[in-house]
Amino acid sequence: MKKMFVLASICLAVLLVSSCGASSNLTFNQNQMQTNVVLSQNNFTVVKTVTGEASSIYIFGIGGRKQAEAKSSAMNQMIQNAELTGPQAIVNATVSFHEQTVLGIWTKVTAYAVGNVIEFHP
Repeated sequence: MKKMFVLASICLAVLLVSSCGASSNLTFNQNQMQTNVVLSQNNFTVVKTVTGEASSIYIFGIGGRKQAEAKSSAMNQMIQNAELTGPQAIVNATVSFHEQTVLGIWTKVTAYAVGNVIEFHP
């Protein structure tokens, strides 16, 4: 009986101390960056990949910002990091969310925006 109690206590301690993480990807085209780029011809080159990130922290579910605001901030940071010049555009923009939580008390939600910068040439 004592061994069972010790084993149960260890399992409970491990569960309480560990943190959990989850993520989701938003690959649909419903963001504030609505551009129409026709890539039917071979008149462009991929210049680089750009990223943006925004985080929010919640304690007992209170605080931080809404998911749409975090997504918007990550996209804005990605656009700033792109430093677009001339005939360049951002394509394949996606946003993914990662959520870390500890005991349901402390939660950190991070939005990651990733896109490719292409440059058109005549």
